[in-house]
Amino acid sequence: ATVFAARQFVNHKHVRVNGKVVNIPSYRVKEGDVIEVRDRSKQMAALLEATQLPERDVPDYVETDHSKMTAKFVRTPTLGDVPYPVVMEPNLVVEFYAKN
Repeated sequence: ATVFAARQFVNHKHVRVNGKVVNIPSYRVKEGDVIEVRDRSKQMAALLEATQLPERDVPDYVETDHSKMTAKFVRTPTLGDVPYPVVMEPNLVVEFYAKN
């Protein structure tokens, strides 16, 4: 239902990427990767409840099969795929990393 719940879901090893269990929420998927919920986790009450929420917008760069609880990362999103305005200031990013 939330980003925090999703991170915990991954931490608790309920997700597989290309058949391998992943427990790192920041795991970087590549184009063509298949993300799926582990079989033993598909009946969890919290997951079933979250899948029924109306605000489940799936972006164009992800193909989903809700019945199988799988998704395929089709392409890397572009800045135009972000649904809200983004103000990018690269100089601040460079300055931040230069100090650290």
